[in-house]
Amino acid sequence: MSSTLTVTESIQTPAPNGSTPLIRLNGVKKVFLTDEVETHALSGIHLDIRTGEYVSIAGPSGCGKTTLLSILGLLDTPSEGSYSLKGHEVANLSFADRARIRNREIGFIFQSFNLIGDLTVFENVELPLTYRGMGAGERKQFVTGALERVGMAHRAKHLPSQLSGGQQQRVAVARARWQTGHSVGRRAYRQSRFA
Repeated sequence: MSSTLTVTESIQTPAPNGSTPLIRLNGVKKVFLTDEVETHALSGIHLDIRTGEYVSIAGPSGCGKTTLLSILGLLDTPSEGSYSLKGHEVANLSFADRARIRNREIGFIFQSFNLIGDLTVFENVELPLTYRGMGAGERKQFVTGALERVGMAHRAKHLPSQLSGGQQQRVAVARARWQTGHSVGRRAYRQSRFA
């Protein structure tokens, strides 16, 4: 028996001011095909997420939560349906455009945090900013502010192995949230704040 993440009723809400949703999914389906089996991971997802909203995606193991987050994070594409990000359809974006948007617009907080063990807390938060071409002075200011916001500035010179799990999580949040302005969570409870 397999589970599929299905939304039977639309979760699209009109904005009081008529604004465009940050994220809009219309009829999104995802089917994985192999030689032997066809797996329906998502079926008929309709979803609006507006700036500043908190969203939680919950369900049993194998129901499609990670697949949905992969589509939202531009790591995968739907088999059917449409996805608009900031009012722009993402279906025809090139691989390079998707990578650029992930670097500048979407931050990931992985369940295992994916901190680099040989880098300090400061360097882990700073690394994606170097790929963005941000200057050293601006990176320092940005990272210092991000670490202060999550209460980890006092651990900036520590390695991930010298931190508790909760502290590692806060570093991952600083890396994702404060460098992009938006975050797509990939934690056990799959919670995110879109801003």
